[in-house]
Amino acid sequence: MIAKAGKILTVFLFLLLFFSLLALAVPVAGWAAPTGAVSPALEAAVHFIPLHGNVDPGMASFLSRALNDAREEGTELVIVEIDTFGGLVDSGIKIRDLLVNFELPLIAFINHRAWSAGALIALGADEIYMIEGSSIGAAETRPLEEKFISALRSEFAATAERRGRDPDIARAMVDADIEIEGIIERGKLLSLSAGEAEELGFIEGRVSGLSQLLDKLGYSQADLFQAERTILERLAGIITNPYVSILLLSIGIIGLVGEAMVPGFGVSGTAGVLGLGLFFTGYLVEGYAGLGMLVLFLAGLVLIAIELFIIPGFGITGIGGITAIVASLFFIFPDSQTAFRIIAAVLAISVIGSVILIKIFGTSKFWNKISLKQSETVEEGYVSSRSDRDLAGLEGRAITPLRPAGTAEIEGDRIDVVSEGGFVDRNAAIRVIRVEGSRIIVREIDNDRD
Repeated sequence: MIAKAGKILTVFLFLLLFFSLLALAVPVAGWAAPTGAVSPALEAAVHFIPLHGNVDPGMASFLSRALNDAREEGTELVIVEIDTFGGLVDSGIKIRDLLVNFELPLIAFINHRAWSAGALIALGADEIYMIEGSSIGAAETRPLEEKFISALRSEFAATAERRGRDPDIARAMVDADIEIEGIIERGKLLSLSAGEAEELGFIEGRVSGLSQLLDKLGYSQADLFQAERTILERLAGIITNPYVSILLLSIGIIGLVGEAMVPGFGVSGTAGVLGLGLFFTGYLVEGYAGLGMLVLFLAGLVLIAIELFIIPGFGITGIGGITAIVASLFFIFPDSQTAFRIIAAVLAISVIGSVILIKIFGTSKFWNKISLKQSETVEEGYVSSRSDRDLAGLEGRAITPLRPAGTAEIEGDRIDVVSEGGFVDRNAAIRVIRVEGSRIIVREIDNDRD
């Protein structure tokens, strides 16, 4: 039991060490200078920041780092290239706030599309230019409810007003009930092509590409510095893909279950630790999770370990551990729908995987002991569970030290017991004081004052 407990403790120490180092490394990795600069960073006059793909906390974190780099390097102009179908509204609002509060001249360059949250990001810039064939708008909320529509409509209108743009056009991108004569009829969300947006005066102009934009802005001869995601940020983007998240979480849970039930520490436990480590690394770097969610998850694992290995019998400790783990995973995902889908898939895969693992490798003697499972030979006399109360009051002796769990001999039967008062030495005389389900609680007779 001590050896097994030592292995479990090793797993937790490894997890704590891994994430402690990660907590120190994340800020460093997040502020690393991006690569791919056309000229030395300190001489850069134009800072180019591409925002491509889904609008999420990772995009907000990347933009925040890039804007700080531009500020520190003495950049004269920042160009934010936007190409997105949209994404999370809260991340879009955070990015919008970063742009409207940025003190240097900032240009939004729409390359192909700025839909939904991407349109709000574009509105946060000082000026907007669109490449030929691009579009902006179509900011439908999810869910499509009035309180969400009202909030996002106000956000679009306020941002447009702040930048001197028509707020009604911005509202119509969010609310299908808004009708603007000659522009959009009721019942449809507004989307504008580059030509339409320019004709309405909603943007500053159209360009054929980045070179023409730089020429139009008077920076055709300027040094250009392009921000790029760090390797850690790119890895985090892969990890936070829902399918990859399901895979890593399933590997982590199956690995830890296998370590607890299958003999020996090896591939199973290592795979479990690495799977969970990679999962939380990705979500911490991308900004989906804070250290609080990590601590809650680890606390859940500790509570379950206590329930299984120190205080046998399913009770409040085990329920608390499961609740902590589920809560930490639920709140780490961007929305409840995604959380339900991923958690359900992980639970199904983990149960199936754990059953297969046990069928192939069997269970360890330690697991058989803590689960009060009957031994393979009748001669050894192990008893799985005694629900009757006839044992209460009977006397026997401790075959193994009770710390507090161990084995005792009572009327010729070897029975797994738990001491009431802590440590009981081997061969000490004991008495059964009560039976609680599968738990047989004993007290050393020398200490029995009843």
